[in-house]
Amino acid sequence: MNDSSARVEADHPSAGLVPLVIGVTGHRNLDPADYPLYGARIAELLDYLRTHYPATPLRMVSALAEGADRLAAEVGLAHGCELLVCLPMEATEYERDFPETVEEFRGLLGRIPPENVFVLEPSVPAGTTPADLRELCYREVGLYVSGRCHILLALWDGVRNESFAGTAEVVRFKLEGRTHTATRGLDVDYDGPVYWVHTRRTSSAASTVNVDVPGKWVYPKEANPELLRTVCLRIDRFNAEAVHIRNSAAVAESAASLVPGLGERPSADRAMAATFACADVLARRHQRVTHWVLRWVLSLAVGLALTFEVYSEIWAVRAMPELYLGIFTAIVLLYLWQRKQDAQGRYLDYRALAEGLRVQFYWRLAGLADNVSASYLRKQLDELRWIREALRGTNVLPPPLKPRPDLVLAHWVRGQADYFRNRAKRQMTRIHHLEVLSSISLLVGLTATASLVVFWHRLESMGKWHHWIVLTMGFAPIAAALWETYGERFGLRSQAHQYARFATVFGRAEKVISHLEDAPSAPHRAHSERSLIRELGREALMESGDWVLLLRERPIVLPKG
Repeated sequence: MNDSSARVEADHPSAGLVPLVIGVTGHRNLDPADYPLYGARIAELLDYLRTHYPATPLRMVSALAEGADRLAAEVGLAHGCELLVCLPMEATEYERDFPETVEEFRGLLGRIPPENVFVLEPSVPAGTTPADLRELCYREVGLYVSGRCHILLALWDGVRNESFAGTAEVVRFKLEGRTHTATRGLDVDYDGPVYWVHTRRTSSAASTVNVDVPGKWVYPKEANPELLRTVCLRIDRFNAEAVHIRNSAAVAESAASLVPGLGERPSADRAMAATFACADVLARRHQRVTHWVLRWVLSLAVGLALTFEVYSEIWAVRAMPELYLGIFTAIVLLYLWQRKQDAQGRYLDYRALAEGLRVQFYWRLAGLADNVSASYLRKQLDELRWIREALRGTNVLPPPLKPRPDLVLAHWVRGQADYFRNRAKRQMTRIHHLEVLSSISLLVGLTATASLVVFWHRLESMGKWHHWIVLTMGFAPIAAALWETYGERFGLRSQAHQYARFATVFGRAEKVISHLEDAPSAPHRAHSERSLIRELGREALMESGDWVLLLRERPIVLPKG
């Protein structure tokens, strides 16, 4: 294993895995006497997730505000969660809001790796006053937590109000995808489940309200509660495989292929590279199994057709139907085995995940804060939702540091342009070979038919030769069709078109890069580079998504003739 991979693992015990992200929101003014009860409810949630999704690490996102945030953080750390702290403002400024509990805040902060603590920079409208800016910072951090998490843990009294930057607004954003004053339109990925721990505030008039009630799952309207379970199970299935290979040389090699000097990048970048590498290696592994199964199914189908032809034309003995039945049984067993393994589904899902992570990695490396999950694989909202959620969870990281758009341009754009040109040529060569084999099969069948017509009377007296020619005449078109089926089932032509399209897109990007490099250094150059990388990433996501959806429509099936 190389040094960069080792450093990833040392910094991130969950490196290579997709975390389940729990965002925290809640009231600050909770009664400390109720803390044991609330802590038990939080622990119940974490234990539930650990039990049902044992291979999946938990990542908790919190602002470490007084009350609910810190209580959840304490329980999360005690249960082995990775804690990511997004502060609404610089720590020294933040501490002015809780002078009496500064030591508690600093103590918690000291237990968290420094690279897991960052300040969220809000978009500040013109004319914002200092007082309004403070409220805006709190609101932005609440919406960040709500929008980035898979599950929102809300320690909330359940009172819905129009309070700006309050717990009710954060919960509303998770359940409805909108705040009190704005909406996210058609973007359903901000919606998600809320785990509600009923609380009461010390300042509440209803301080006598009973809060000794179980935690409650709350879902967006018209949402399918089973969708969360399906998403989590798919993520857990990936993690269960990834945990066994993340220390392998293949994963280290795949991660190192993204960019030279990976070991010098921030730990968040290395962690994402490790997850990409696991998805990439697993996709290739399941691709090999899928292709192996498909080759055997088609080969056995050839044997099936040949057995029938031999039985009907040459050797009408009982052994031939027995052989036919044996081959057919083998095909059915192989088909059922691959369905149980879901090798093709895993291959396509993990390839889609890997390509999404590749783009996300290069966007981070370029200093872009764009989230791949916002625009990837949206044509099938539920079936592939787990991939978008996995991408969202993997990207819940501190903002990009040490941006290097020059590395992205040199090692992604130029490297991918050459890669896709070569792949397109190789794929077209494979297609040409299959077309030649199919044509030869048809030509052999046509030759057999012509010889039967021309030499009819002579062949009539040559019994075995006559039968063999008839067999060839009947089997040759089947062989030609099977060669075509082989190429169609592997999606060779679709892949060739995709590679050619990618080569064209990355080739155009190469020309733009050359133009930028030849131009004198200017203030707008960095902006142009980032715009190019963003556009290129979107093109890559669109092409990759279309390819995955196309191949998902071509599952391995039993031969039907």
